Amino acid sequence: MKSIGISLLVAGMAAAHFGWIAPVNPVLQIGVATPVKLGVGHELGTSESAPPMAGLESYALAPSGARTPLRLATKGPWVVTEYTPKEAGQHRLVLTHDRGIRSRTPKGIVEGGRDKNPTATEAFRSVRTGVAYAATAGAKFAPKAAGLVYELIPERTEKGLTVTLVLRGKPCAGGSVTASWEGKKEVTVGKTGADGKVSYVAPAGAKGPMVILAGQTMAAAQGAGYDKDNYQTALYLNW
Repeated sequence: MKSIGISLLVAGMAAAHFGWIAPVNPVLQIGVATPVKLGVGHELGTSESAPPMAGLESYALAPSGARTPLRLATKGPWVVTEYTPKEAGQHRLVLTHDRGIRSRTPKGIVEGGRDKNPTATEAFRSVRTGVAYAATAGAKFAPKAAGLVYELIPERTEKGLTVTLVLRGKPCAGGSVTASWEGKKEVTVGKTGADGKVSYVAPAGAKGPMVILAGQTMAAAQGAGYDKDNYQTALYLNW
């Protein structure tokens, strides 16, 4: 495991957009609908553009493991939905966004791989996932894998978090990890080690919503018809 302490004031900024899912209120009430937002931007809480709806899915996982599909709609720079919990405890809100295979060509980025775009300079598949933790009052923090192709699993520590990045259920090394507190641009944490782990030291006095993010590019499987897989995931927590 790699352990890296950072300060929001001195860490280097990451340049990429990221996507996330978050409840408007992370304290849930049984039987009461909670608004949920999906956004894309450079800082948590400020969406610069709504995620494209093609390939975008969302659902909630109850403490019992029950899965509830969430109906999505675009509203300004957000994609919105709502979730009504039926159980007490720790809930997870999940997004998966498979943008499919696209190619970079002299005419721009177009759909399809090299078979459809012989002039492509590169062909790639992009997959984005996200998990947000929310709970009823008094519930214990109970992190676990959501079963996504690429995701972060958190563990609270005395000084912050240790997160484990997994790809298809196995620890994933080399993922670039960043953090963003609500209203703050993302800052670099470091890369995951061979065990998929990296530790984050929270800034003194930090409080409120935050996300830990991970991303990396990998060579596509032989015969896939494209060159690389782009993965990105976001983990939302209320500190």
